[in-house]
Order: sequence, then structure tokens, then C-alpha cells
Amino acid sequence: MDNVEISFKGKTYQFPTVVGTDGKVGIDIGDFYKKTGLVTLDPGLFNTALGLSKVSRRDPENGVLTYRGYSLEDLAFESTFVETAFLLIYGDLPNHKELSDFSSRLSKHSMIHEDMLNLFDGFPGVAHPLAVLSVMVTSLSSYYQEDYEEKLELGVDLIARLIAKIRTIAAFTYKHSIGQPFVYPMDKNPYCTNFLYMMHTVPAAGPYEVSEAFDRILNQFWILHADHEQNVSNTAVQLVGSTQANLFASISSAIMAQWGAREGGRPMAAVSLIEDIIKTKTPVKDYFERFKSGQAKMHSNGFGQKAYDVVSPRAKVARKIFLDFYKNRKLTPFEDVAHQIDSLVWEDSFFIEKLLYPNLEFYSGVVFHTLGIPKSMFSVMQTIGRLPGWLAHWKEQRKKGDFSKFRPKQIYVGELQRKYIPVQNRL
Repeated sequence: MDNVEISFKGKTYQFPTVVGTDGKVGIDIGDFYKKTGLVTLDPGLFNTALGLSKVSRRDPENGVLTYRGYSLEDLAFESTFVETAFLLIYGDLPNHKELSDFSSRLSKHSMIHEDMLNLFDGFPGVAHPLAVLSVMVTSLSSYYQEDYEEKLELGVDLIARLIAKIRTIAAFTYKHSIGQPFVYPMDKNPYCTNFLYMMHTVPAAGPYEVSEAFDRILNQFWILHADHEQNVSNTAVQLVGSTQANLFASISSAIMAQWGAREGGRPMAAVSLIEDIIKTKTPVKDYFERFKSGQAKMHSNGFGQKAYDVVSPRAKVARKIFLDFYKNRKLTPFEDVAHQIDSLVWEDSFFIEKLLYPNLEFYSGVVFHTLGIPKSMFSVMQTIGRLPGWLAHWKEQRKKGDFSKFRPKQIYVGELQRKYIPVQNRL
């Protein structure tokens, strides 16, 4: 193993390297402060690895993203969200029996305790869906009070139960916000179909029929959202999890991280952009001239991806799914504008050279809109999609057993040794 040497004030210190299976090399500075008396300064943690992980791999230089070593594109076109969730959480693709058992558990445990319905009444209809969702997820700890390991010994997998219940809680959150009665899940429905069924069924009108095409594309987009290495919400799970907080509290912290526009708001911004084009009756080409002239920025509207130095692999796969899904569909005015944007941006050298291509969030926003999901629920849609990744990282951390509580240091730049002045003497 090679060492890295760091010299400071005439002394040289050595630190071991850690090599990943993909050949990427890191420096283990776990005892850096103890040896040198120095700390490293890395705002945003862009140069810091939180630990070793087998869950997913992001290669920003080459535009690669894999889940447990499997190609994202293969999973999006060949797998289902449930199967991919199993892969991320348990480490391998399930065999037929394992997949059948996992799917059965998700159906069996999709209901939530009836007492929890009273919690919804405590929220006004205008409450942010993530506020409701986080509280409801945290409240599950009241119904599963034993630790994760204790429950496993009893044959209860809390991870599977949370995946099962999250879509029900999400759908109920939406129904409460619009004043409609809750629609209970149906065990016979597949995972994604069940969610859309609960979202859109109105008892007076009869059950909402979910098409195979809608079920399939929701599976695909939730797969694309399922994990993205150390994003903010994944880090939040591990930060809170490092205190040995229970599963539900840890996941609730990730839900809160979704609230920020930089983490979960871009699909909404992308849809708002399309709506503005329609409202102002501006030709797409003219509208986008604003971006080329510098009058407006695109990053907040679902374009580009700072996590990659080349085109994001998620954007590539999302575009393939997008074009395939809409080619046999009569386009609405909204979908037509989305297609015009897609064609214009990918064919204009200005946007391509600056890597301002439509990203996953752009395509997600369009697809969610087609599925009848209101913008206010987009961050919730991302939450359901990201849940398997959060759970996989939480479980991986928990299984290590010897992890430390996160405790970053800082470099203080404030004033020193100020003298206290009584309030009557202050100017």
C-alpha cells in the first residue's frame, strides 16, 4: 500500500491510501489531526469521502452511474423499481422466490395503522407535503419501538415495511391536501400502480384504471432516482444514523433535506418554465434565447448537472425513456413544448458545449405532470424514488457496527477574548 507524505514546519507525516475496486485512490486521514494538529478545510465536502460503500458508484469524469455494479440503463429498461430496491438494500438481484416474497411483503404491509389517520387532521390543507410526510414517517417509530436489529430477530424487516407504507402515506398526504377521502391500497396492484390508484381514485367516480404504460414509466423514473451516491439527502441519513438514531428518524432527516430547492425542487422549476412558455405564448426558440444571451440561468430549471464533468448518465437514460414513451402518445400542448425544448437544446451547440442539457429532473417533471401528479407533490415523488438508496446506505452503515458519530471540526475565524460589558454601559 502506498503512503502519501505531507510536510509541515519541518516535519513529515505519512498517511495510507485506500484504493477502490474501480481504481480510484483516496487518502485515509482518520488520524490527521492527532498526528499533525491540523484540520482539513473542505466546504461542501466535495473532496471528502465519508466512508467505504458498496451501494452505488458515480464516476463524474466519465459519466457513469451504477447500482451495486449494475448499469443504470440496464436496470431502467429491464428491471422494476421493487427489484432494484431489493438490489440496493440487500446487495444482489433477487431470485424468483426472493422477489415474490419481497413483493408480497410490500403488498401485505402497505396499510398504515388507523390511529395515524388522526395525525393528518392536525395539518392544514396547505401544509407542505414534505412536512406531513416527515412527521408521518417519524411517527412510525411509535409503532415499532424496538431497535432495527431486535425486530430482525423477530422476523420483522422494518426496511420493507417502510417502503410499503411510504407510498400510502404519500398518497394520503395528497388526498388530505385537496380534501378528498383516503383511498386504501389494493394488495393485488403492483407497487407503482398501487400508488397511482390511491392518488387518483375518487370513490364517487369509481376506481382509477392505471395503464401499463403509466405503471412502467413510473417504475423507470423511480429507478433513476433510487440512488446517486453521496448526495445531500443520503449524507443526512448517515449523519443522523451515526448517532444510532432509529430507522424512521434517520429517513425523516433525508426527507427534510429534500425540501431545499437545490436538492428536490428542480422538477417543479422545469414544469414552471414550460408553463411560462405556454402562458406567455413565446416560441420555444425565442424563449431560450434569453439563456443564450445571459438574461436568465438554466441550472435551477432542470438543465445541466454539476455532479458530472460530462453528460449525466441519468439524463441520457431519462431521455431515451422520454422519447420512447411519448412517440406513440398524442401530445398535449404541455408535452409538445417539452419535446420542442428537448430537440432545441440537444441540437444547439451553445447548450451542449456548456453542458446545459435537459437533466433527469427536467424529464421527471414532464413525466410526473403527464401522470397527473401536481407540482406540489414532485418532491414527494423524488422521496419515494430515493428511499431505497437511503435505506441501503443506512443499513450498510448500521451493519458496520464500528462506525463513529459524525463530528466535523471547524476553523474559527471570529473574535477572541472579548470583555463582557454590562448592558447599561453598552452604547
